[in-house]
Amino acid sequence: MTDRYAFVMENGLGHVTHRLNLESVLQEESRFDAVVLPVRPCETPGVKPLPLIRNWSVQTSWAARRSLQACSRPNPPDALFIHTQVAALFTKRIARRVPTIVSLDATPINFDSFGEVYGHSRQSRAAEIVKLKVNRRALSSASSIVTWSKWAAASVVEDYGIPTERVHVIHPGVQLGRYAPRADPRQPGPIRVLFVGGDYVRKGGPELVQAVASMQGEVELDVVTSSSGVEVPRGAPIRVHNDVSPNSDRLQELLTRADVFALPTWGDCLGMAIAEAMACGLPIVATKVGGVPELVREGETGLFVSIGSPRDIGQALGRLASDSSLRESMGRAGRALVESEHDATANWRRIFDLMQEQQRSSRPRVASEAGASRTESRSA
Repeated sequence: MTDRYAFVMENGLGHVTHRLNLESVLQEESRFDAVVLPVRPCETPGVKPLPLIRNWSVQTSWAARRSLQACSRPNPPDALFIHTQVAALFTKRIARRVPTIVSLDATPINFDSFGEVYGHSRQSRAAEIVKLKVNRRALSSASSIVTWSKWAAASVVEDYGIPTERVHVIHPGVQLGRYAPRADPRQPGPIRVLFVGGDYVRKGGPELVQAVASMQGEVELDVVTSSSGVEVPRGAPIRVHNDVSPNSDRLQELLTRADVFALPTWGDCLGMAIAEAMACGLPIVATKVGGVPELVREGETGLFVSIGSPRDIGQALGRLASDSSLRESMGRAGRALVESEHDATANWRRIFDLMQEQQRSSRPRVASEAGASRTESRSA
């Protein structure tokens, strides 16, 4: 009988692309049967918040638990993958029976470091202690932890006490066959800059627009966002796209037409859009936040700018606009980095291998527990 693996995927913000990449890779996977369970925050009406715990975390984890319970009837999966730790808060009992990997882009303590730009603030000391214990329990219950970055992995070990050998850094990755450098020569004209960010303000869109508007036609800008009400100065060479979905042909087209990718974000965990742009051979202009420095290497794959500084952004764009050889060398280096470390197919298969390894190592323990249970039953 073929093994059955379940993948619980938080389905908000940049995690949507992660799920789409998983589903694409699973189409070519024959070692096991798979079920993907997308979970959206606040999906379950009527669930009340626990004392001192934010309601959206409770809602998301409760929805994940209900999905897993339905998936486990009549038999539980042979291995389980849960992304993120928010979705794993109420799955301790399942994790005891089924080898479980918990995946995350950032720990809650990571998130607290720039949470205000998400509208998040730290709670009372008592609430923070409860939050730490709840999340530590969820992470401790897992067979292994997968993080998107070394930045997050360090927090899992140092802040939550998870042994280093149980923590694996596996980047979310890019579909390299879909995102590739343009084959045709660049068309003459101003340098084309691309911004992709659902949360336009948090991702630094206003500062980028201000910088481009002041450059007097030296560069053009395409803004891809789901945010409404983007203000563009009159006459500025800026186009706004509100209808571009993740992994779409339209997004691919915009990336292959661009010369530079800019994401001067105020707060981010890694930035999957950055990896997609690097796969397309684009130099990057970004801020040094979260795990972004593990993708963008100053002077090699891109340039860093200060948070909230249109002046810095303009200077970086001007430097790239005036130096085609710099753009090309950074683009080649970025593509090489993505090929070696951010291949979605290779990285998801690493996760599948880890799930198989955890499943096999758990079988003796499960068999032993089952035998002990039968012995206790006969003794009774």
